[in-house]
Amino acid sequence: MELVAAVVQRLFLTRRFIVGAIAAVAVGCAAGPRAFATDRSAQHPLLGKPSPDFVQRLFTGPARNFRLSERRGQVVVLGFWTSWCGSCRAYLERLGRIDATYSSAGLVVIGVSLDDDPARATELTNALGTKFRNALDGDKTLGRRFAVDDVPLTLLIDRDGVVRHAHGELGAAGEAAMIAELRRLLDE
Repeated sequence: MELVAAVVQRLFLTRRFIVGAIAAVAVGCAAGPRAFATDRSAQHPLLGKPSPDFVQRLFTGPARNFRLSERRGQVVVLGFWTSWCGSCRAYLERLGRIDATYSSAGLVVIGVSLDDDPARATELTNALGTKFRNALDGDKTLGRRFAVDDVPLTLLIDRDGVVRHAHGELGAAGEAAMIAELRRLLDE
C-alpha cells in the first residue's frame, strides 16, 4: 500500500510540474519569442579586442562609403539587424534616437542589414525615415567577422577601436544600461 501511495504522490507531483511547465511556456510564447532567451552578448568573442576593420557601401546616411578605421577617435555603435526580425523595427528607431542625441558628442551610429534582399532593407529604413548610416551585408561577410549569431546585435566600440560592450535584444532596462555605457565611453 505504501508503494501505491508513493507512486500516486509522484504522479501528482509530476503532473503539477508538467502543468506548471506548460503554463510557463504559454506565458513565454505570449511575451514573445525571446522571453526565455539568455543574453549571450556578455560572452561575445570580440569583447575587449580590436574591432575588425571594414569598408562598406552605405544605402542611407550622409556618406556613400564607410570605413571603420577612419572613425578612430570617435565612439561607434555598430548595430546588426534584418527587415524580417520582429523587434528590429523598434531597434532601428532606438538607434535613430541614439544617433540624434549623441552624434554631436562624437558618436557614430552605423546599422548593418543582414538582409538578402536590398529592397526589403531599403523599404524598412525609408518607412522609418532613418537618417543614420546603414550598410547592406547580404553575403554575411561582416556578420561572420563580427560573430553575429542573432539579431539585433549592438557592439559599442571605443575611441581606440576596441569592442567594449555587446548587447542582444534590449528591453527598457537594457537600453538604459547601454546608454550609460555609451555616456561613459564618450566621456573617456
